[in-house]
Amino acid sequence: MATRSQSSAREELLGMLIEDHKRVKKAHRDFEKLDPESDREARTAIVERTCAELEVHAQLEEELLYPAARTKVAEEDLIDEAEVEHQSAKQLIAQIKTMNPDDPKYSASFTVLCEYVKHHVREEEGELFPQLGRSRLDWIGMLETMVSRRRELMTEMGLLDESLVADAMEDLEKNVKTPAARRSGRAAGSTGNP
Repeated sequence: MATRSQSSAREELLGMLIEDHKRVKKAHRDFEKLDPESDREARTAIVERTCAELEVHAQLEEELLYPAARTKVAEEDLIDEAEVEHQSAKQLIAQIKTMNPDDPKYSASFTVLCEYVKHHVREEEGELFPQLGRSRLDWIGMLETMVSRRRELMTEMGLLDESLVADAMEDLEKNVKTPAARRSGRAAGSTGNP
């Protein structure tokens, strides 16, 4: 049975976070293409979904990635800055959530949030992720925990299609050995049958 290596788990975890970043950039581009008057509902849906996804992403990084990174990166101030940037983004998200889509500053607030996130992403992908990628973390354990926690958070936020989650969790269980499975030499969920 296939097992995931630490390096492939690292690539998958960081890739998952980078995909989150790409979705924000795409959401902003899609938002900008829509007409504020005739596409009001679509624009509002983009804002609401993007804000919810950013909340999940930030919580995953704050709960799991940043504490692990704090012990592994040379420049601990990168973590401090990232946490402050998250706090500022969360404040802006909270403000947007209280706004009516007809508010003249609704679009501007979302645009500022996206620009702010782009700045954060440049630092994270350009400085933090490379340093963290060279560290010796338990990437498999971190990936297992992050996938599980992401599922919980996305379910809480109403962002998940449960059939997609079941498929993703099945793939994860096939490819990641849990600590118990590592001790017994079997992948998680394995019955020992081919």
